[in-house]
Amino acid sequence: MKENKDCKIVQDLLPNYIEKLTSEETNSHIEEHLRDCEDCRKTLESMKKDLELNSKKRDGREVKYIKKFKNKMRLLKAIILLILVIFVIVTGRKIIILSNLSDKAESYVTCTNYHRIIYSYDQGNYTKAEIYSLENKKKIIMTKLTDGGRTITTMLATKVGEDEWGADRYLTDFYIETETGKTAKLNRDFGISVDPQNTFYAENWWQLVIFSIPASIRTTTFNGNECYYISNIQGPYMHPSKGAYINKDTGLLISTIASEYEDSIGTRGRWPAGEYVYEFNTVTEDDFIEPDISEYEIEE
Repeated sequence: MKENKDCKIVQDLLPNYIEKLTSEETNSHIEEHLRDCEDCRKTLESMKKDLELNSKKRDGREVKYIKKFKNKMRLLKAIILLILVIFVIVTGRKIIILSNLSDKAESYVTCTNYHRIIYSYDQGNYTKAEIYSLENKKKIIMTKLTDGGRTITTMLATKVGEDEWGADRYLTDFYIETETGKTAKLNRDFGISVDPQNTFYAENWWQLVIFSIPASIRTTTFNGNECYYISNIQGPYMHPSKGAYINKDTGLLISTIASEYEDSIGTRGRWPAGEYVYEFNTVTEDDFIEPDISEYEIEE
């Protein structure tokens, strides 16, 4: 009975003995018992074989897990790299397009001799603004059709300086024609800002990148002109519309889509649909002939 009892104690200690978790005193007792007990020696060898087999299986599973994990990480890195490459290519294309359009537009917006027509369509009204520019002179003919009738306003203006914010000020004569009569307002100090704008002007490349990232750009045509349809872009001169058509050759805006918007202070507004026509270096002094003042009632 004593031997069986000792065997049971030793066999219970063998797993810890194999893992080298028992004390030196316990090791001595176990080893002394093993020298005299063949059954316990066989049990020890069997435990070692089972442990080695289990260890190999465990190591195999760990190796497979590590390989699987590494494969997943390689795939994830490849996907991230692919996404990054696509992002760089797509964004780079947009940056190049917007930069080229800005460069082309810049050569036109500095021109002081131009004829520009703006057609604007909104809920319940239509406006046509015809603008003539020659050096420091402007002539604007604004025709507006609403449910209340038609109004034609002609402005003849000569630049006299700038205000404190750098906006142009003009000495302006207004000739207003409605269905009920004609009136004139002469020699009025008036601010005018009607020159073509570089829609994609950016102060630096970083600002251009910021504009480009969310932008959507596709090639299309409008009124027979090769152009880009560009949307989802916020720039200092970008109209608050759903999208805009930009002429590929000039970089100038040729049409906008009507949309509602909210400005930086929370005021909601509506941007009308519009079309833009340009002619450059065609305006002469003959375009600035004053209307016959005798036909107008002069307002003080």
